Amino acid sequence: MGADPETTLVSEIARLTRSIDRAAAATEITLAGHPPDPAHRAMSSPSAEEHKELCRQLAALRERVAVAEHRNDDPRALRAELATLLSFARTLQADADDWRAALEDQIEELERQRTAVRQEHERAAADREKLARRRDALQSTILQTAARMAQQHRGECRRTVPVFTLGEGLTVCSVSVFCPRRGFRVGEHWLVTLNRSHDLLVRRE
Repeated sequence: MGADPETTLVSEIARLTRSIDRAAAATEITLAGHPPDPAHRAMSSPSAEEHKELCRQLAALRERVAVAEHRNDDPRALRAELATLLSFARTLQADADDWRAALEDQIEELERQRTAVRQEHERAAADREKLARRRDALQSTILQTAARMAQQHRGECRRTVPVFTLGEGLTVCSVSVFCPRRGFRVGEHWLVTLNRSHDLLVRRE
């Protein structure tokens, strides 16, 4: 004996309802957890609009299912409407999956950009630190050389031009060594500086 058509119809309606509920629940989970990071939200503004629209469609789907179930329609008409709504629910679920995948791609791209910026800042900081150490070493060499000459010739030294710029805010000053005339000894003047290759250069003036 075959199955009762009415029983089969009721069973099919229940199956369609469960399938819609599963698709709707999966869609809700996919749409949940929208990134709280303001930078993510700023970058993903089109995605945020799509998220809002998908949430609206999900709410509309559930409302239409509830209305269909409480309407005193012919069971066959209800089955047909639920079948249509299931098709919509599956499309909505696929759209939500696409939205989540696109959003995750945007987040990954943003993280790549942040990493690149951070690495560039770190590289620039390391380069500047290296340049600062070179500036300190060059300036120290000039000052020590000038001090030894001043002590040897009983002269005095002071910073002067030319000033060499190694980087923003990083400069090396030349030092003038002046030994005044004493008795029959002629006064002397040297400039402790750098050449074009930034090597130490002592020049009699």
